Amino acid sequence: MIDSQKFSKLVTESQEQLYAYIYSLIGHTASAWDVLQEANVVLWAKRGEFQEGTNFRAWTHTVARFQVLAYLRDKSREPLSLLTPEIMETFEAENEPSPVGHDHRLKAQGVCIQKLAPMAGRIIHLHYQEKQSLRQISEQLSMTTNAAKQALFRARRNLQNCIETFATTK
Repeated sequence: MIDSQKFSKLVTESQEQLYAYIYSLIGHTASAWDVLQEANVVLWAKRGEFQEGTNFRAWTHTVARFQVLAYLRDKSREPLSLLTPEIMETFEAENEPSPVGHDHRLKAQGVCIQKLAPMAGRIIHLHYQEKQSLRQISEQLSMTTNAAKQALFRARRNLQNCIETFATTK
């Protein structure tokens, strides 16, 4: 069994790339974050199954793929859901995500974060890098919690639009 600290480091280092993989399958930012969190829970629960020295990335992608399928299965039960697990599998087979595509999106993310307005960049940093809650952010920036929530929403939307634009123009 892999040491918990070492495993935790591997999972932490794989988050951006794993998110990019999940996003490539789902195509929806908020849902991809949710699936990533679920995948992290499963990865931790199954850490004893990981064989040290094998391909960690392939293993995490397999777990993430099953989490995406579970998400899509649950989503397909909702009215007007168009993306079923069968459609996703067909899409995935036809459009095998490449590491280059993930790297390109990560580069786009870095460029786009720099392009955000200073306050938007600060809110993104506080929430995702420093893991602060909306309440903590609102206190630190002297704004209401609702204002912080709206600012984070707008910053994420602007970031997503920039990344999508960047990804299609390069």
